[in-house]
Amino acid sequence: MPSRFRVAYSYYLKNYYRSRSFYLMLVLIIIITSIMTYFSFRYQQKINTFLSKFGTGVPSVSLKSRALDYIWSFVLADVPVYAAVFFGSPSISSEIEDRTSFHIFALPIDRYTLLISKYAAAYTVTLIISTIYVIFEAAVTSIVYGKLETSLFLESYGILLIFIASILAFTFFISSVYNRNIYAYITVLIIYFLVFNAVDVITSLLYNVTSPYLLNNAATVLMRVFINVNLFSFSPTISLSPAPTTTVLLAVIVMIIYLVGSISAASIIFERKEAK
Repeated sequence: MPSRFRVAYSYYLKNYYRSRSFYLMLVLIIIITSIMTYFSFRYQQKINTFLSKFGTGVPSVSLKSRALDYIWSFVLADVPVYAAVFFGSPSISSEIEDRTSFHIFALPIDRYTLLISKYAAAYTVTLIISTIYVIFEAAVTSIVYGKLETSLFLESYGILLIFIASILAFTFFISSVYNRNIYAYITVLIIYFLVFNAVDVITSLLYNVTSPYLLNNAATVLMRVFINVNLFSFSPTISLSPAPTTTVLLAVIVMIIYLVGSISAASIIFERKEAK
């Protein structure tokens, strides 16, 4: 299996590198990082204004550095989502729609190896795209304030690795349900940005709590490890201290549940797919 996995992984990875989706995401991430870099230098004084609203007096360099990382991570939370939509949504449905399944399914490689190798290849390109943004974040924060909260930054990056795995697994699961790419694309976006938010609004209105078991809410920990400000609820959490360990651990557990559940469901459905 290892040798077959490497062959399949290499094949899928080359396909991703040659795809228009990869270059589109690369261009988009360069544009986004350029915009964030410009605003970080142009409006860095706005950080002081933002922090002064919390009655902090003169904010320390450490706090300003964490606030800038929070703002960058605010955008970062959505980068893996769109990358996963590009790379993960058509992962299985494309094999049926493009009729490549006739050739792929006939190979002497079991379906699970094909699925995991393609998932690993999609994870690699998504990680590359996201890491480019993270490198810019670290560089800009270090230049602007001459200080980077390394431990918190690495904690956020570690959570990012898990989040990429979970959102990508979720897109693979959705892709396994359909035989057409467009349906997979639309469904992932609707569920993540509309259904999850609708559920969150309902639970907030009825129970005055933000559901921690939604993947989009778990993703907010990427930025809350810097300052614990959660504006995505009717009862927002506002604290200039990093999110407590219990909050971080719960978010990570939720991501892992989505990862394991989604990839398991995708493998079961993919195993029963027929070439058409």
